[in-house]
Amino acid sequence: MRKALKIVLGILLAVIAIGAITFCVSESLVIRASKGQNYEDADYIIVLGAKVDPWGPSRALDDRLRAALAYLEDYPDAKAVVTGGQGPDEPESEGQCMRDWLIEKGVDPERVIAEEAASDTRENLRFSCDLIAQDCGEDWQTQRIVIVSSEYHLCRARYLGCHLLDYDFGTYPAPTSLAAYKVRYFIREALGMVYTRLFYI
Repeated sequence: MRKALKIVLGILLAVIAIGAITFCVSESLVIRASKGQNYEDADYIIVLGAKVDPWGPSRALDDRLRAALAYLEDYPDAKAVVTGGQGPDEPESEGQCMRDWLIEKGVDPERVIAEEAASDTRENLRFSCDLIAQDCGEDWQTQRIVIVSSEYHLCRARYLGCHLLDYDFGTYPAPTSLAAYKVRYFIREALGMVYTRLFYI
């Protein structure tokens, strides 16, 4: 009985150790990706959606929009695809909310394309690339495309895009303005990366 208990305890400790190592590796990838990469001179940026509150963009969505606006001001030849459908608790689609916000800030409407059907990151990227192909009249993979999202989300977004669409996306970070949320979201994304690797790809 004592020997069996030792075996069970050893297995349990091994599982905990493997889980801790896996989490630490995943977290390091999320942190490294949070700085963004290869984002200069895009033809198009894809701005990933977040919740729309009854009074307008949520804090997370506002952070992403401000990063997108800064990018469009720095690179005036780039266009933006703003992507996200309408959830049951949202007054309008994330794509339309983002398009309106950017236009109100002075961005030329011809530079902003709204995608309003996507319900997750995979659909955000896939549907946005379809719209890019329609807009440029070419294979979308001939274009230089950069993902704009919260810094903690860039690792998983780029991983999904590269593996599902076979394209090397650039990434541009939107800093999270609320420090209290930042730690929670970085931890969540590390777990999300593990889940994505195990069950999606």
